[in-house]
Amino acid sequence: MSGKRCNKEGFIKRALVTSFFFIIIFTVIVYGALQYQAARQVSDLKVSEQAKVKLTSGLLEQIFGYTINDLFTIANHPSTERFNRERAKADEELLQKIFRAQLEHKPAYNQLRFLDSEGYELIRLDNLFGRTLTKSDGALQFKGNRYYFVETLALSEGEVYVSPLDLNVENGKIDIPYLPVIRFGVRVSDEETGNQGVLILNMKGESLLETFSSSMGTTYPAFLLNDEGGVLFGPNKNDEWGFVFNLPSAFESSYPVALKKILDNDSGVVETPDGLFIFEAVHPLKPFNTDSRAEQYAWKAISFVPSKALPSSKLFNHPWVLTFYVSGVFLIVIVSFYLQFLLFKRRELRRENEHKSKRFWEISSALGIGLIVMDSDGLITYMNPEAERILGWDFNELVAKKGHQIFHVHDGDESTCSILNVMGSQQHYRSKDEEFRRKDNVIIPVILDAAPLTRDTGEEGVVISFLDFSEIKTYQEKIQALAYQDILTALPNRRALDERLQVAIELSERHGRYFGLMFLDLDQFKAVNDTYGHDAGDILLKEVSTRLKHIVRKSDTVARMGGDEFIVLLPEISSVENPKAIAEKIIQSLAEPIILPQGEARVGVSIGIVVACGAGLSGEELIQSADEAMYEAKRRGRNQFFIRDTALPAEHASG
Repeated sequence: MSGKRCNKEGFIKRALVTSFFFIIIFTVIVYGALQYQAARQVSDLKVSEQAKVKLTSGLLEQIFGYTINDLFTIANHPSTERFNRERAKADEELLQKIFRAQLEHKPAYNQLRFLDSEGYELIRLDNLFGRTLTKSDGALQFKGNRYYFVETLALSEGEVYVSPLDLNVENGKIDIPYLPVIRFGVRVSDEETGNQGVLILNMKGESLLETFSSSMGTTYPAFLLNDEGGVLFGPNKNDEWGFVFNLPSAFESSYPVALKKILDNDSGVVETPDGLFIFEAVHPLKPFNTDSRAEQYAWKAISFVPSKALPSSKLFNHPWVLTFYVSGVFLIVIVSFYLQFLLFKRRELRRENEHKSKRFWEISSALGIGLIVMDSDGLITYMNPEAERILGWDFNELVAKKGHQIFHVHDGDESTCSILNVMGSQQHYRSKDEEFRRKDNVIIPVILDAAPLTRDTGEEGVVISFLDFSEIKTYQEKIQALAYQDILTALPNRRALDERLQVAIELSERHGRYFGLMFLDLDQFKAVNDTYGHDAGDILLKEVSTRLKHIVRKSDTVARMGGDEFIVLLPEISSVENPKAIAEKIIQSLAEPIILPQGEARVGVSIGIVVACGAGLSGEELIQSADEAMYEAKRRGRNQFFIRDTALPAEHASG
């Protein structure tokens, strides 16, 4: 009786020890799997949110770029220069018309002013509730003590002042309701008379903030901070504009640790107990100002993912995993007792193992990643529902067929297949550069993990887990295209042109080749905008872009500089006659009428050409020289071309 009791107690003790040991291992595995899954999901979340804030930053910088280009266009207009020089009434009226056209065609602008060097308003137009009003002489104000006037007057030639985004002030008081505004300023000077003036353009802050809000979306809270951490835009409207009233930053009060790291870096991810802060700096002045202020003028676009919205590895946050865990613990206890008490019943033990294996496949069917199992011959033995969804094939269509020949895309035969080779190497294979073929023959990029599979029977195989990488890759390609492409015409932008022009200069220096640069400015384009509207002008610019691309060679570059200005780069020419012939074709092509939805439009083109060869060339100087040649063509009567003498070698000079 005592022996039986001891045997029973010994069996129970051994069974409990075995159960405890395997429960610890099982717990580590379950928590490890949960942590791995949560880490992968957080990593994917970071990638998608980083792409979003980077795209938003680019959009804001692009808006600034367009606005600054508009301001420089007005500042360099002959009417502005004449008014600054002579202050004549006729020039004042013409400049008022230019201001009016700009305000009426750009809803984001609400005020344009010309101030003298003392700070007195000489011309002022306001756009209020869709109407453009000219301030009478009696309503003009003195702004000589305002910070934006003082700082603009202190600028160097060609630099631009951009005020902080703050609230509009009239007659010394902040407007109620709040009217966010950004002021852009450039200095206008005349060398002959010494007259100086200041152009101030006000942009509606709501327009910029609406663009930010639309781009960031509503999935997670978004913030836009100024360079000191003040809230320009946030999920709680009561936190905005506190810095205008010298109040502490609401963002700093709530997230002090995150703010310090955000202000110290241009981009990145900050992890805090409150959640994830994914941020990107906005530097709108870098392309225009060379001083330290261009670097300091920065905003931070922030996507905030609260901790409660982050993927969690806590067991109680996953009901189905908790059920599986409890079931697993219970199963471990039962199996442990059976191993100790019925060790000789191997058949029962094998049945238990088969039951556990079945449970594994059931769990794999619920995974959010594709899972494929192939045997040692590369034949498919299992696909989970997610793999069927991604590839478009039903498991019954692929079972017992070679996966390498059906869906795996790579050069070479099966002997060079990295996935199948894991069976021989017994090493995991992970890659972000593999491609799978769907049932509809569409090739998709995937992130995959291939692991060797060895069964008790000695059979080998491979387990492949994978995710469709198409959406993230498309995001990356879209961001890359935006950096080098004009949004309206899809032509290369100034950044792309600068790189290609530098290559042409280097090839010219190395091989002694001539190359040509043509600066095109449309004649009568403003009349089309005034007559048919801004949308018609956009359609016309697209048609002009198409015609230009049809005229030049594939090796040439047609780029849009902005507005109605284009650049044609001829990277290799044999003589000056080549750009002349192309210029004549362009003039002839653009002389043909352009059919718009609103009617027929006709424009001409003035072309400035430079031809260059050899060392010591500067892309900026070449563009400037071509620009000056274009203005000479306009001066000679428009709709013609002019080759600038000083940009040509002596034996080719002509005009």
